Amino acid sequence: MSENQPVNNGSKKTAKQFFVDLWTRLKVFWKTPPKGRYLNLKEIVCFGGSAFGMSTIVTVVSGLITATQIPTIYKFDVIHGAWICLIASILGLIIQPFFSKLLQNTNTKFGRYKPFILLLAPILAVFAILATWQPQFTDVNSRIIYAYCTCIPTLILWNLFQNTYYMLPGVITPNQQERTDIWAPIGLVIGFSPTVMNVLGNLIKSYFTKQGIEYMAYRYLGFIYAAVGLVLVLCLFLVKERLIVTNENKEKVGLIEGLKLVTKNKPLMILTLALIFGCCRTVVEIDAEYIGRLRYAVTAGGEIDVANGLAIFGSLTLITGFAVTPNMILLPFLTRKFNSRTIMMFWMACNTIGYLVLGCIGIENIPQGGWSIVIITALRFISLFNAIASLQPLMMAQLSDYQQLKTGKRLEGFIQTFLYALVLVFTNLGILAMAYVKQAIGYQSSDLVRPEDIPQDVFWAPDTNAVDSALKYFNIAFIVSAVSAALMLITMLFYKLGKKEHLEIIEKLKELGLKQGNEQVEAEAVGISEISKQIEETEGFEGDVNPDETVAEEKSEESDKKDGSDGENTNDIKF
Repeated sequence: MSENQPVNNGSKKTAKQFFVDLWTRLKVFWKTPPKGRYLNLKEIVCFGGSAFGMSTIVTVVSGLITATQIPTIYKFDVIHGAWICLIASILGLIIQPFFSKLLQNTNTKFGRYKPFILLLAPILAVFAILATWQPQFTDVNSRIIYAYCTCIPTLILWNLFQNTYYMLPGVITPNQQERTDIWAPIGLVIGFSPTVMNVLGNLIKSYFTKQGIEYMAYRYLGFIYAAVGLVLVLCLFLVKERLIVTNENKEKVGLIEGLKLVTKNKPLMILTLALIFGCCRTVVEIDAEYIGRLRYAVTAGGEIDVANGLAIFGSLTLITGFAVTPNMILLPFLTRKFNSRTIMMFWMACNTIGYLVLGCIGIENIPQGGWSIVIITALRFISLFNAIASLQPLMMAQLSDYQQLKTGKRLEGFIQTFLYALVLVFTNLGILAMAYVKQAIGYQSSDLVRPEDIPQDVFWAPDTNAVDSALKYFNIAFIVSAVSAALMLITMLFYKLGKKEHLEIIEKLKELGLKQGNEQVEAEAVGISEISKQIEETEGFEGDVNPDETVAEEKSEESDKKDGSDGENTNDIKF
């Protein structure tokens, strides 16, 4: 024991020192970014908190106010849900250029985009609650009018709010790899909200479905998610916007001028075209819940058990939702090895294969129950194996840098007119076309919801004709999704803006800004790696001296001497 005693003590001391050093590094990182980076840990945490809030509010709309869910909760023809979404996207496309002009010409001490995000958040939350707290009018025309009057403005605000937030990765840091390294884990946070909605929402809907009052689930979910999301979005107050300043980007831009300038952005036009071709790649997913209702549970007598099928589907969204997670985790590493085009094409190949196999098999040919749960879930996992929602804002940031170099102005809002607003119109045109297919074959999602007038102790299953028409539609939608993904994959072959090209763009922008005499925000000169060396050389932290503060002060003084800044913050170096 005596011989082993020193070894154990040394081991304990090493472990203790490890955690002491780790804590010290984290304390330094809380206020000081690593060398060559711009954001400290405090900003990253606040950015992540606001992102979760944004996603929570957005999920209310994307999960509950869709072309399929609207007719279900309001109990009217499926065609109205598609028309509501299309009208909202067309109005959004008209509004977006004017909103883009406003964004481009705004310059406040809080930034260019933060004020609009913080202004839109409470307005969207109120409309989201109104749209999900639908009154149960007995007159169908009254329900239709209410749906159009609440859902259309909700969808317009949702689009403006979400798109503006997705501009932030491009302006919180000019370092593209830092954008990726930070946005990837934040993407996990953003993706967690809809996963919770799918699991929690479908379980709650299952509970109220058994009682014949499914609309109550939408009311509870809409209110809770909107309120929680609104509170978390306020974390954005502690996140700073940073732009490479050039003279041209400070100038105001007109509406027509902005639209003309972005059409000269060739990579943007190619990516927009690819997204338009791929706009229907997940059209089947807006009806995925009804696949679960009809195919995931049967009674002992072989009848469809809608409520249990919905509950099973909700629990399995943890698996299908996880399809995005590996890509979000690996995104910082993937972007170090591959260009965005290569990553996007691989994801579209998975999208194509999964849906194509399901469409070729035919959903009615998969044995109902255990087999259908395994096969459909596995192939949907393959189809959803991507993180496009996380990669697209990063690609937009690159396109904005390219735009600033080519035309002198970043024009993020105008870029979004093509990359998001225009693509959304085509997406909803595709959904409208599929709604007419639903109508033609007799598929109405409201037919798959338990009527209120049936007692709770009486078993209910949907009509056979309603089930057959739904299964027929699912097979058509699988093929449409596969073809759309394949077309997007082919178009991405022509996208040429890669990592090497983007690095050259950033260097040229910095040189241009300096030549014009503009003050630039420089990366932090005091790095965590240098501080770590000092920590390792320091023994015994007894006394009143805080080691991390001492080292940070020493490094700051050295940096000031080199820069000749006489104590100025290295984050605000003037060139």
